[in-house]
Amino acid sequence: MKLSCTQENLSQALSYLERVVGKQTTLPILSNFLLETQKGRLKISATNLEIGVVVYIGAKIDKEGIIAIPAKFFSNFIYNIPTGEVLELESNNQELKVQSAAYTTKIKGVDGKDFPIIPQYSEEYLFSLPAQELKNALSRVLFCASLNNARLELTGAHIYFFEDQIHLAATDSFRLAEEIISLMQLGSGYKDFFALNPSLIIPSGALYEIMRVISPQSEEVKLAIQENQIFFKINEVQITSHTINGKYPDYKQIIPKDFSFQAELEKEIFQRAVKIASAFASRTSGEITLTFDPQKKQCVVSSESYEAGENHSILPIDIVKGETPLTIVFNPQYILEGINALAGERIIFLANDGATPVALRTQNKGNPSLTSNYLYIIMPIRK
Repeated sequence: MKLSCTQENLSQALSYLERVVGKQTTLPILSNFLLETQKGRLKISATNLEIGVVVYIGAKIDKEGIIAIPAKFFSNFIYNIPTGEVLELESNNQELKVQSAAYTTKIKGVDGKDFPIIPQYSEEYLFSLPAQELKNALSRVLFCASLNNARLELTGAHIYFFEDQIHLAATDSFRLAEEIISLMQLGSGYKDFFALNPSLIIPSGALYEIMRVISPQSEEVKLAIQENQIFFKINEVQITSHTINGKYPDYKQIIPKDFSFQAELEKEIFQRAVKIASAFASRTSGEITLTFDPQKKQCVVSSESYEAGENHSILPIDIVKGETPLTIVFNPQYILEGINALAGERIIFLANDGATPVALRTQNKGNPSLTSNYLYIIMPIRK
């Protein structure tokens, strides 16, 4: 293999790949990047057997070839080459020589034929999503996915498919986030797929990689599903992952159809009060109390512990619905993460009582009667 390419293109490609390089000592080949020439471009691949990432970059190909090269040494060298350099890459007897105007290195590699095959998708994609909306939605949803592998289905994000949109959700059974995203383009096979596959579960790890690959210039993310594999394409980057087998909880059944209490709060003031209260929360129970008084149009955020003392913050609120005082106990971390995920300056707090799910939403500025496509649900602590 012999080729030349720019440092910027190669460095950018490696940044998409390095996080999925496998760390398994039993399969040392996974700690490599696979470099191969294909149709006048340089194709670079990495996988941990769960997620596969393939990136194509422009290159001047003088000689075709393939080699697997240790990711750590290769990326370290490339990242430290000055921007603007043109790099010459040449492989010979399982060794890769990389040379710029002032820097040269030789890295020992292995036969690329031993590298695991990463499934590729070359047919028409089922549909595409607006890249920036998807990235924002993933940032507001994925933090709710469980980190406990005891229930594998909860470690991923769930997608409900509809004719012109998807509902993306994640939950760890204590809180839940859901966002609705409109589809951009539909492939000819989408309707048939949608009729047979109303939903699926995607590993969170794959979706975090999607977030990283979406740049400010990215316009769409193409998706395709084939058997138990899901394929994403963002510009010249392809990401492949398995889907998670299992039955996702019917979370829509736990979301109250209506709320008897609804109040609006300033996001920044609410966030500050919860942060202060969390510092005073007991180390053992770790809870804070929200007490809403519709008559006084205020919410008291309080906490106390034997170690730290006690704290009370009074927040002004606007009552939209409900006249009965309401007291609810929460894990402060769950409240804060929900507040952080909400865009806008005002938060809508919806509840029925102190024992059933509570919702946080953002008011739609364009139409005050509507809320955003994002919903955050928290389970209170029952006392």
